[in-house]
Amino acid sequence: MFECQYCDAQFKSEKTIMVHICEPKRRWMNKDEKYSRLAFYAYGRFYELTQAVGNKSFEDFVDFVIRNSVKLDRWCSDSVYETYIQELNRKESADRAVERSILLMQKWGGEYDRPFSRFFKEVSKPLAIHYITSGRLSPWAIFNCDSGAELIDSFSDRELIIINGYLEPHFWTRKFNTRVEDVQFVKMILKKAGI
Repeated sequence: MFECQYCDAQFKSEKTIMVHICEPKRRWMNKDEKYSRLAFYAYGRFYELTQAVGNKSFEDFVDFVIRNSVKLDRWCSDSVYETYIQELNRKESADRAVERSILLMQKWGGEYDRPFSRFFKEVSKPLAIHYITSGRLSPWAIFNCDSGAELIDSFSDRELIIINGYLEPHFWTRKFNTRVEDVQFVKMILKKAGI
């Protein structure tokens, strides 16, 4: 008996195993093809990008693109990633969003040797924009404290255009109006943290 080393299928003759092409064997044979290398590069690039979101895993992003039937060659496009970040922000629970944002502020405080409670007052605008557009800083935290609102007010019109698609003020205003208990909880946590 002859056995395929890729799929463990059994064959009676050597001739049969030589012409046998299973999916794992086909992938192995095509591993050096240009399209395979490009697909792997796109996959690896998005692995790096999605790790910046914090505790959100790469598997969550893969689930997102599969659920939304995104073609493999579009996985690395900015529009797909922006949509993913917006969906994460919209669906994340208030407690998880605030926890993630406070952890980011603490990390920032450690890196810049500043108290994390001063984050919204002292973070540079480019870094704040990066944190917002990468989904690391939640609208739950930004819109529910005075210092977050002051940061938003300090942005220029051009900067506001950049972050508006991620912060979606109209969506969050409606959400906050329907989730009053969550808003009170978030405000209490941020106040206790001194933010």
